[in-house]
Amino acid sequence: MTSSSTAIESAFIDSIRPRLHQKLRPLLDESSSCLPILQSTCQQILNHMGPQSNAETLARVISRDHGLTCKVLQVANSIAYSPRQTIVSVPHAVSWLGLDTVRSLVAAAHLVEQLQHWPLRQQEFQTLIARSLIAATYASELGMAIGYPQPGQLFTGALLYSIGDLAIAYQDPDLFLALQAISKTTKRPSESALQETRLIGVPRLTLAQALAHMWKLPDDLIELFRHPEEQPIAHWQSRPHTYRGIVVGSIRLVEVLTGPAPRTAVEEAKKTLQLGSGLSSGPFTDLMIRAMDRGRQLIRSMGLAIDSSDEATSPSKEQDPTESIPHSPPINPAVGKEQAMSPPRDEPTAPIRTKPLETLQAFQDSLQSAKDLNGLLGIFVQSLHRDARFDRVGLALLNPSDSDLLIGRVGLGVIPLAPYLRSLSGSLSREHRFFLTILKRVDPLLVPNFSDQMAGTLKQDFLDVWNPTSAIVAPLRVGARPIGLIYCDRATSNQPVLPQDYQAFQLFFAQATLGLNRLAGIL
Repeated sequence: MTSSSTAIESAFIDSIRPRLHQKLRPLLDESSSCLPILQSTCQQILNHMGPQSNAETLARVISRDHGLTCKVLQVANSIAYSPRQTIVSVPHAVSWLGLDTVRSLVAAAHLVEQLQHWPLRQQEFQTLIARSLIAATYASELGMAIGYPQPGQLFTGALLYSIGDLAIAYQDPDLFLALQAISKTTKRPSESALQETRLIGVPRLTLAQALAHMWKLPDDLIELFRHPEEQPIAHWQSRPHTYRGIVVGSIRLVEVLTGPAPRTAVEEAKKTLQLGSGLSSGPFTDLMIRAMDRGRQLIRSMGLAIDSSDEATSPSKEQDPTESIPHSPPINPAVGKEQAMSPPRDEPTAPIRTKPLETLQAFQDSLQSAKDLNGLLGIFVQSLHRDARFDRVGLALLNPSDSDLLIGRVGLGVIPLAPYLRSLSGSLSREHRFFLTILKRVDPLLVPNFSDQMAGTLKQDFLDVWNPTSAIVAPLRVGARPIGLIYCDRATSNQPVLPQDYQAFQLFFAQATLGLNRLAGIL
């Protein structure tokens, strides 16, 4: 940095100091207690995101820190990244996740570590950091989708965009909350800047710009603070325009998704990003779902949580229903209730064994007539119950915007239905670790004896309610993406599940998988 540019920066900082609210003036002094904390954090983040960082050095940094190792392995093994095996080593996690994703994890960890320095208003700080992490994930995913040369740069920009807010919150939490209220009640940047000036003496981003100069943050980030104009709804033409559009657009989208914003604000934020990126509706919707899912996995690994609207992950009412096929629309629970009230079948032999060709042909015809995922999965579970003679069939689907969350949707042959569905629901990483291993598979698994499973890998509520002995458990996939799982057993008739039952299941499973991918447009 030249002496002339340093002089200009000093003059800029000196110009805003007299106007700044007296409680915030210490932020512009080198003696401020928060400056070493945030400046050091920023530098560590930039070091890890810079070109000098590589897979080998990152793996070494991670391996020296037990907590960071756990975070990286947790994300690497989440369904959001769809591994088909358990990842147990840091080098494997780095190669699987990719350098940019691991850099992002390390950078995020540095920021989250600073929470210990802010004992007051912990919830506000956690929410601010969690939003920044999700926005950074959106920015990185969008950059990769459109071939941006450095998606890690987008992650860093979105992550550090809130660094000024953190400094304000550290210095005076009440002023921070008042500034947050302004951002929630005003629509245009010019309106926000005016009200912020009345409150703290200068616009919030002007203070952030001054701090960014002091902390030697990248010039492209400083430019974002310097020009807080409203984002135009148009296709991005240049690289600087694309950088600004992705970073600011992702931040704006996450703000409206995690706040009490009207649906129109959500749709406008999404439209700005879609038109700017040039992505068509289908790929853009997929990207929004994947970004929210991966963002949640990231903040969860950091011990954070955030509430968010489902608007970004739900197809609009006008959307073609087939476009939502990969994203698990709800199964009609009435189907399960009707079937659950049916008494156990008395026929000793399943139709798939006595009339295999006719039964399978009828099943295939039914699948061909299915118009959406809801109908196809309904046909599948009913056929397993009726034609394969499984006494109990349970279906659980992943939450499309949080693939750590399993949701019980259908239960056949079980009374009453509600506790069975509740016991299938829950967190894969905390409650259903056995089901997590199932979702990483491609083929069904015959479990001869559930008592052989390792303690703690099955939710206790599931064991108490279903009381499983032997069963078949299979993943449901659309392409490479897991969307849920299916459970079948013969517990009502006190019969074990045998290899011939597994063979019969595979006949139905193979055809259902083909049907899922046909509806999704993959086949």
